[in-house]
Amino acid sequence: MQNKEKSKKKIAILGSGMSSLTTAYELSSYKNWQDHYDITIYQMGWRLGGKTATGRGPNQRIQEHGIHIAQGWYENAFRLIQDSYKECETHNLMPDSPFKSWDEAFDQENTTLLTHFDSKNNKWIKKNIVFPSNEYIPGQGGPLPFSAIIHKAVGLVSEILFGTNPNKNGLANIASESHEDIKAPEHHSLWANFKPKFETFIKTKIFRHEGEKLLNYVAELVQNLMTNKNHDHAQRKDHHSIIKELLNVLFKWVTKLIDSITEHNEYSYWLAVFVEFGLINMKGTFEDVYNSETHELDYERVNHLDYREWLKNHGASDRLLSSAMVRFLYTGTFHNLTGADQQGSLAAGVGLHFLTNSAGYKGSFVWKFKAGTADTMITPIYLVLKNRGVKFKFFHKVEQVHYSDTGEIENISMAEQVTLKNDYYHPTYKLKGIDVWPGEPLYDQIDDQQAIALRKGKYDLEESWCGWKNVKQISLEKGKDFDYVVLGIPIDVLGGKEGICKEIIDKNETWRNMYHHVKSIPTMSMQLWIKPTLKELGMNLPDWGFPEGSLPNLVTYAEPQYSFIDMSQVMPYEDWKEDKPGVLIYYTGSFLDPEVIPPFSDHTYPHEQLERIIRVSEQWLKDKMGWFFPNATTFEYPEGMRLDVIHDFSKTAKTDYDRLKTQFFRANVNPTDRYTLSLPGSNKYRLQANESGFDNLILTGDWINFGVNVGYYEGAIVSGLQAGQVVRDKLGLPNETKIFSGVQLK
Repeated sequence: MQNKEKSKKKIAILGSGMSSLTTAYELSSYKNWQDHYDITIYQMGWRLGGKTATGRGPNQRIQEHGIHIAQGWYENAFRLIQDSYKECETHNLMPDSPFKSWDEAFDQENTTLLTHFDSKNNKWIKKNIVFPSNEYIPGQGGPLPFSAIIHKAVGLVSEILFGTNPNKNGLANIASESHEDIKAPEHHSLWANFKPKFETFIKTKIFRHEGEKLLNYVAELVQNLMTNKNHDHAQRKDHHSIIKELLNVLFKWVTKLIDSITEHNEYSYWLAVFVEFGLINMKGTFEDVYNSETHELDYERVNHLDYREWLKNHGASDRLLSSAMVRFLYTGTFHNLTGADQQGSLAAGVGLHFLTNSAGYKGSFVWKFKAGTADTMITPIYLVLKNRGVKFKFFHKVEQVHYSDTGEIENISMAEQVTLKNDYYHPTYKLKGIDVWPGEPLYDQIDDQQAIALRKGKYDLEESWCGWKNVKQISLEKGKDFDYVVLGIPIDVLGGKEGICKEIIDKNETWRNMYHHVKSIPTMSMQLWIKPTLKELGMNLPDWGFPEGSLPNLVTYAEPQYSFIDMSQVMPYEDWKEDKPGVLIYYTGSFLDPEVIPPFSDHTYPHEQLERIIRVSEQWLKDKMGWFFPNATTFEYPEGMRLDVIHDFSKTAKTDYDRLKTQFFRANVNPTDRYTLSLPGSNKYRLQANESGFDNLILTGDWINFGVNVGYYEGAIVSGLQAGQVVRDKLGLPNETKIFSGVQLK
């Protein structure tokens, strides 16, 4: 038995964000895994989840790092969630939870609101989109094939262009008159098959059926290209070329059609941007991304370009480039302030891949957590890992992963932040049957004197600038404390004067290039518990195009808090004994760093940034929210909302600012909290999980090259799966878990 224990490999996982937790989950999901290795997760502070961590505040209110939802295409995330809930049920790990199965822990939402500022008329206009539900279940069966997504996209374009609307007849007349301008690809070898359908379409006034025939024919060609096993290379190239030509024909004709509309109203504007957006992205994909030689979608081919630049190369109008549809990709990925002109810069392949994946949603477009992100998603994962035998070391802060010229990591310097009364820290407590995560450490488990000092000094042990003096320095040694190290700590922590991998970065050009080219941005968040209901505030959902009972969300409104979402579904899992608010809204956005970010010795910096965010948000609410909440406007701020509608947690606030400060704000300036960007040309500098240059160091996180390379937790989970499988490969052990890295051709 002793020899067996000695032969087991020790795996140290640094950090406990979604990528690290997924690595541990993957490594411990194999039968008899403990015969081969043991796993220890080292985590700074008192909770798990990284950027998906949540805490509890007054009235047990849920406090997030920002807006977190699940999208219906998060295939790996849903599989992980489903598996963890199932294992919790099998071992009775959440006996009192109100969520007996994974689907009970989510609300489905298909309604999204787009907003656009009409500069000509100096006003905001809106467009509500209701994404149709489907019978697919996310997390089961893998991503939808590309051909199915094209069918969905074609259906949406068809509905917008040819569906029932009050302006349809005028559009039909213009279309009939414009058919003579279409030049068909008669030279093409496949044209004979298409000619009858095409001629019927252009010679007839636009009736829904003929329009759909045209678009569906393109979809059929795509499906045939992707799935016909009898096609040889030449036939595939023929199919690819006619798809390109037909999309070009469609695009030119539709552009002329839309430009012919004389009555430029909101209907015609949204018609134009939706149809142009859909056709250009499809056209550009088949021209630039689909590789007819390899029969693969290769998004890296356009990642040197900005997404707007790529659209412009394919004929996008200024109307489209400034539209909410395009802005959605920049604001939704926090890239809106990047670039030399601070107007946004996003790698075109990353943006296009993200867009294509989103179109492949299953069930519903959006799935909302019923409780906090961590309470709903991290809790079952943690309980499963703990039950499996994975060890957790809370309050362990990595100080340096030391460089070694042996080709392996030999030593890691670490600090213990506090002294625990017992060897093990229990990070959660029960609330309404859920194991929830506190917003501060559970001080009763910490040495009494240290707990008093922490509270008195208001030290935040997750904060780089906090100034708390760690209680103990320790060293992890290869062969004694670890054999393999999984580095799951965000890239901003790695480099700079105080970086935990500065020795490696100083000596390794590949690491240095990665650190200097893979950038990040700070984000802000605001959570408002508002006393009146939406209807009482003047936002009557049917008037806005929302079905009754929906919870509206959007990501394209005015900066800086351009994203907001109604999260009222979590309030039953807070603790409102009385005076329950009518609505809970989360807001988020990105912001720019100051010219110089001070060293960690400047303990005032994060507090100054938080104050900055609160002040900016106060003015933004007074300037911008009146459009949504007309019953909360004032004579002083006719475009904004009065702040006395906000719940006063202190019950003593005398000013608007005092009341606002009782809400929850975050300025995510900490190196661990920043959002990882995908700027044009940066992908080539990212390292894959097995490319650290050290045989026993494996990389994971949203900053590595995991595929789609945009900073969302589905991507972090993909990178975690990759890291776990690299470790298994190094140990000569098999891997069974299929990793879904986005839309597949078949």
